[in-house]
Amino acid sequence: MLVQNPPVAVTNNLFMLGTVEYPVYLFKGDREAAIFEGGIGAVGPLVSEQMRQLDIPAELVKQVVVTHAHPDHVMAVPAFRRMFPGVRVVASEKAAATMDAEKAIAFFSGVDQMLAQSLRKAGRIADRDVPPLAEKRIAVDRTVKEGDELRIAGAVFTVLETPGHSECSLSFFEPVERILLISDATGYYMPQDHSWWPNYFSGYGDYVRSIERLAGLGAEVLCLSHNAAIEGADAVAGYFRDALAATRQYHERIVAEAQAGKPARGIAGALGAEIHAKAPLLPLDFFQKNCGLLVKLSLKHEGIEAR
Repeated sequence: MLVQNPPVAVTNNLFMLGTVEYPVYLFKGDREAAIFEGGIGAVGPLVSEQMRQLDIPAELVKQVVVTHAHPDHVMAVPAFRRMFPGVRVVASEKAAATMDAEKAIAFFSGVDQMLAQSLRKAGRIADRDVPPLAEKRIAVDRTVKEGDELRIAGAVFTVLETPGHSECSLSFFEPVERILLISDATGYYMPQDHSWWPNYFSGYGDYVRSIERLAGLGAEVLCLSHNAAIEGADAVAGYFRDALAATRQYHERIVAEAQAGKPARGIAGALGAEIHAKAPLLPLDFFQKNCGLLVKLSLKHEGIEAR
């Protein structure tokens, strides 16, 4: 079953907040809570209002967990620090280094502005929710790695390093309720036609291995960082099966077109236009540049020199 349209309870103690395009997840007990995902800047005011609607006190939130250092996953962190006094921000060591780099955050801020304006035009957020260009660095209080644990209200989430989307990508698994938060480890899922834009921005082989590993955990609740969460063991298993198949088909298409003589730039241009038509939240050239990276990495994986 798909879960969408935040604010909504995914389980009795897990909530999807923010917007469906850019959700964050709040896991809570009676005395403490944590937010997974650092979101886009515009998510901050929405989460504050949604928590009031759900009668969840702000003082419960003790941790904000960053899954990886991309602009749509860190730019609400400064707002969360203001909203939740004393909160500790958690991320991988590599993500923390990126978030401490002024050049990276300056770039992230520009992307964040574009995403906020896109959501504003679509009526998903109000003008007042568009964040200012104010951040230079985003501090992290605790770095975590493979095998570490996050303890939240008696629950224990194991930290899993799941590279492929990025070198700093983390996933988190809670084995009692079998909750799995994977961020972008399976790419950008579009529920409307059950399709994916694979996002192996740091390596195709790592990306496939991470999906296979996550699929083997037997999760019953799967939290994605865009467009949906998924409930039910069979639905989650089917999601992973189809995501893996879509990833391999995408890779094989790139390789086949390159072997047929199509230039890498032409392949990237066509792929970028396809995803932009489905999810035009950013300019066409943004998608084409990112697809150019996917083309490069697919060809590199197969030992093919790009033309």
